[in-house]
Amino acid sequence: MAEIYFRTLRENVVEAIRNKIINQELKPGERIVEMELAKEFNVSRGPVREALRQLEHEGLIEYTRNVGCTVKNPDLQESFEVYLIRVSYEILAVKYMNGKVPPETISNMEKVLKKMEKLDEEQYAQVYLYDNEFHSELVKMTKLNHLYKLWSELNYGNIITGYNNVQDKVGVAKRQYKVHKEIVDACRTGDSGKICKVISEHYMRTITRLMKELGVSESEVPFSRDFLL
Repeated sequence: MAEIYFRTLRENVVEAIRNKIINQELKPGERIVEMELAKEFNVSRGPVREALRQLEHEGLIEYTRNVGCTVKNPDLQESFEVYLIRVSYEILAVKYMNGKVPPETISNMEKVLKKMEKLDEEQYAQVYLYDNEFHSELVKMTKLNHLYKLWSELNYGNIITGYNNVQDKVGVAKRQYKVHKEIVDACRTGDSGKICKVISEHYMRTITRLMKELGVSESEVPFSRDFLL
């Protein structure tokens, strides 16, 4: 029997605004007007204000004094920080499990892989949603709720970085299956060191690709490309 989830008004407003940002109905740098959203959703400004605070915490929007809230447009440094922290949490999860990834976790990752295998440019909107779903399994397997909460708070930083900065959307969509299958294959070995190395290389390729697409050379950034390896 399927579970039924009840959400508060604030949670519904959070999801509605989040979807507008993901679908780029609200574009990077665009100012968010509370009154307009309240009118659109037929709610008071209170739930909208609470939702914006949560989305600010998630990294999707930013607040500036005398300006208000605008949709976040992370630069390369901020994107690097998101991926650095994500990979650190995932490696911590693998080490916590001593590399013994549960069969259920591998099965769930394989289910996401099947969805990734069918991705194309028209389905690009799903790329980072599937990516978060896949990587979440590495953290959820620990059953450490606080660790998962910390990791999941970076999910939308990953999404907005991908939507705003990636130029080769066809290439990114097509290679999702291959690059994530490498992680599943490593998880099957039960070798903690090997799994951590594959995950680190996975994230470093993402950072390197972003640098290349944005025309940024290694000398222009304050971190080493080998930092995660």
